[in-house]
Amino acid sequence: MKRIQLLLFLLCAAWITATAQTISVRGIVTSEEDGTPVVGASVLVKGFSQGTITNIEGEFSLSVPQEAKTLIISFIGMKRLEVPVKPQMKVVLQSETKSIDEVVVVAYGAQKKRNLTVAVASVKNEQMANTPATSLEQALQGKATGVSITQATGAPGGAFSVNIRGVSSYSAGTEPLYVVDGIPIISADVTNASGFQMNAVSGIADINPADIESLEILKDASAAALYGSRASNGVILITTKKGRAERTKVSLNSYVGWQDIPHTLDYLGTADYIAARNEAIDNYNNEFGASIGHVSAYDPNADTNWFDVITRNALQTNHQLSVTGGNNRTQFFLSGGAFLQNGVVKKTDYKRYNLRANIGHQINKKLRIETNIALSSAEVNRATGDGNIYGPWYNAKNISPDYSPYTEDGDYTTLPNSWRNPLKLLDKEKNNSKKYRAIIGLKGSWNILPGLDYHINLGGDYIFTHEVNDWPSDSYQGESVNGEIEDNRSYIFNHLIEHTLTYNHSWGKLNASALVGYSYQKRSTDNARIDVYDFLSTSLKYASSAGSSYSPSGVYAASALQSVFGRLNFSYDDRYLLELSLRGDSSSKFAKSHRTGYFPALSAGWRISSERFYPENAALSDLKFRLSVGKTGNQEGIGEYTYQQTYTASGIKYEDSPGLSFNSTKANPDLKWEKTTQYGIGLDYAWLKGRLEGSIDWYKKDTEDLLLSHSINGLSGYSSTTSNVGSLTNDGFEFSLTSHNIQNRNFSWSTTFNLTYSHSEVTGLYKDAYGNDVDITTGRCNILRKGESFAAFYLIKQEGIYQSDEEVPQSLYAKGVRAGDVKYYDLNNDGDITSADRIVTGTPFPKFYGSLINEWSFKGFDLSIDLQYSLGNKIYAGWKSGTTGAGNLGGNANGYAILKSEWENRWTGAGSSQKVPRAIYNGSGSSAYNYNTLESTRFLEDAGFLRIRNITLGYTFPKRLLVQTGIESLRLYATVNNLHCFTKYDGFDPEVAINPQYAYYRGYDTGSVPQSRSFIFGLNVTF
Repeated sequence: MKRIQLLLFLLCAAWITATAQTISVRGIVTSEEDGTPVVGASVLVKGFSQGTITNIEGEFSLSVPQEAKTLIISFIGMKRLEVPVKPQMKVVLQSETKSIDEVVVVAYGAQKKRNLTVAVASVKNEQMANTPATSLEQALQGKATGVSITQATGAPGGAFSVNIRGVSSYSAGTEPLYVVDGIPIISADVTNASGFQMNAVSGIADINPADIESLEILKDASAAALYGSRASNGVILITTKKGRAERTKVSLNSYVGWQDIPHTLDYLGTADYIAARNEAIDNYNNEFGASIGHVSAYDPNADTNWFDVITRNALQTNHQLSVTGGNNRTQFFLSGGAFLQNGVVKKTDYKRYNLRANIGHQINKKLRIETNIALSSAEVNRATGDGNIYGPWYNAKNISPDYSPYTEDGDYTTLPNSWRNPLKLLDKEKNNSKKYRAIIGLKGSWNILPGLDYHINLGGDYIFTHEVNDWPSDSYQGESVNGEIEDNRSYIFNHLIEHTLTYNHSWGKLNASALVGYSYQKRSTDNARIDVYDFLSTSLKYASSAGSSYSPSGVYAASALQSVFGRLNFSYDDRYLLELSLRGDSSSKFAKSHRTGYFPALSAGWRISSERFYPENAALSDLKFRLSVGKTGNQEGIGEYTYQQTYTASGIKYEDSPGLSFNSTKANPDLKWEKTTQYGIGLDYAWLKGRLEGSIDWYKKDTEDLLLSHSINGLSGYSSTTSNVGSLTNDGFEFSLTSHNIQNRNFSWSTTFNLTYSHSEVTGLYKDAYGNDVDITTGRCNILRKGESFAAFYLIKQEGIYQSDEEVPQSLYAKGVRAGDVKYYDLNNDGDITSADRIVTGTPFPKFYGSLINEWSFKGFDLSIDLQYSLGNKIYAGWKSGTTGAGNLGGNANGYAILKSEWENRWTGAGSSQKVPRAIYNGSGSSAYNYNTLESTRFLEDAGFLRIRNITLGYTFPKRLLVQTGIESLRLYATVNNLHCFTKYDGFDPEVAINPQYAYYRGYDTGSVPQSRSFIFGLNVTF
């Protein structure tokens, strides 16, 4: 009996002890936005392993160790909260996107958005997650003021042109610097194989958009100055997703869809095409008394639309799986993805595979380490580009309709005028590029003393590419050499070492922070190319099987950048803000005497709404004034050894011994940094306690000592050199407004509108031997001229159409110009029309651009409509002009495709047209055809547009229906990208950018593969 009593006593004691060591906590978690319960929120005891999640009523209960002081409560899309432990708790979570204390990533750190004194645009994951994007650039389109993004081509994996606050350079690079988790990466197209002109691949297409947590665009000099010599074109900071101290979650984002061409060109069918050619011959015969006979269709039964022949509805799929979680010591984010995009042009496609591991570990209270590892494999099968006579798309837009793709015996039809059958080009000529990439970062943090932290950042961007052009003996390019293969291999290593010290301290109302750092970055490129020919069989696909070879080539180049930098931030009473920064860069691209450049910046802010005199209940509830000035630099776009004399050894022999030869480019040891000084004034505002919020900015950018490669007098023994010549200015105005129109429990509606005005002007160029300003013609029909807009169009001006022979000047009449031909402006009054009559007219860059985005939600449904617009820019329809263009109106002897609108609007008699000339055959003794298709304003058109960029409709299932399934959230959606473009331009697409790395080529349209329209169905599910 005593033993039983003793046992009962011990059990009671144990129960009492256990009860005394824990306390019972009950609570409810709701959303600040609408007061609804937050279902599935994570509730963890800080410093302990206990945790739970909220039920369908948002409630939780938990036994908490008595010594525990804090609960950590979190939920996706809401601000993580740490709250003191209480027996009864009511916790309200704020939306991350609307928190006044939202943290924004800046250069080498982060700041609260309310304390920013610089122009930074932030795009969070929530803004990108609901509208699937194939690339980072596409995800950014229209999301930020001052950022112009143009898709260069609709080819799979195609490049974009990104300009932040205008163009700040001629040839030293105009694209922004991209920084991924603290690692500056290579963003240019690194492919080397020939023949891909105007089918460039995006240098950052292999970064998985689904892995991105936020994008910050550093727009003004003060924001970007800590990146110094690479920041003149702005900086885009990419922060990838990290793990959190919460239970493990698995997310699957998957979609499938198809693409097509939203707008095609309407060419003449065979009957009208033959009529056009014969009318042109009749006009020629009547004019010159000739007797050239009529033509007939090559194949009367053929009526071929060559675009239809080589295009298709193309499949697009994307599957992304991620796992995230952790505890107070270790957090992880793991992801993998597979993306496939078939091109609308047959035989073209892009495949991307991604793996990512972001892991952070708190070693102790003082030490933390993080690693970010991103691996990708990308493969693109491209068609030869539009700048090449073997390009399928190039040929398809020029071939007349009276030819069939195949002969009666099933062979490829041979076409006239040296045109190549585009189907044969696609089937026989293979262009394959493989790219393997690793972006690796290892970071360490040491809290030396309270407020004093040391950080180290090690890593780099490593790229290997392998490209093969295969032109077999039964292809056009390979038939003359019995088959040819071009094999290119390239290694690019981009290393980074950075050390920084940060210090934060407060003295009452004064808060101060300081940062000093050192950075060393080295980039090296090693590539080799071999070109072989003469194959025994078309089935042999390796260089070792070739009978002969051309001279192999190989290049190694390296450059390094060593930097020191510092920043000071002051804030007094949350009202007066000041930031000072300085960076010094030393680049191996310049001679020692000019190697180092210094880039200072200053910005200040005044929160007017925090002043005592400011009305407490004013409708304008938040108002902050910003002012900034700073200097940034540029060294991109020039070679690693431009300042010193280089030699060529490839294929050089003297009496059968190896030798060297001078390069034709003259060295310039006086090269120095290209520098941009930028001024900015901004105003951040919020009305009605955040119901309306936005910003207004004005900026001005002055660039001097522009780096430019230009020709020189050949008597020197050299043909070109690179110099610091000229200057350029950009100024603009930015306005953004977000309106939370309706916000209640069941229905919400928000609108975001942004507008950017931009203007550029060339303020100086180099001078000739007589002291005169030198004009530089660029691209196809652009010019750099002092006092004019950057890369303005330089064309002969069309004044109309001659309505009678009496109107034609005698000198032109003698050359065959008659009534119905184009009337041009004779600038020099010499009676003739030549290139000397060109004038500056119009700009390829928009004066105004922006977007209007509306988002609605009703219970579980969500709908977003994204509209984008551009105004004030022109585009030159190069695909219409010239002897082979679609505006030839039957002029060529063998005939080329003719645009239907040109034929229907042609001049047929006095008063019939003042824009489109007559049809005229280009026979012997007549120059009228060539005359009518000169590069002139006849083909210069308005490039303004309003585009329905995206429409997405989704449905998120109620959490109460998913509780028993183990699914935390489930969303189904349908998306249409690029539904329609409203524009006056009658080409494929007003948004084009041939050679996107060169801004001075902008606005010339060769009729490139346009942006595709896609229809997508997908799901987002989290377990």
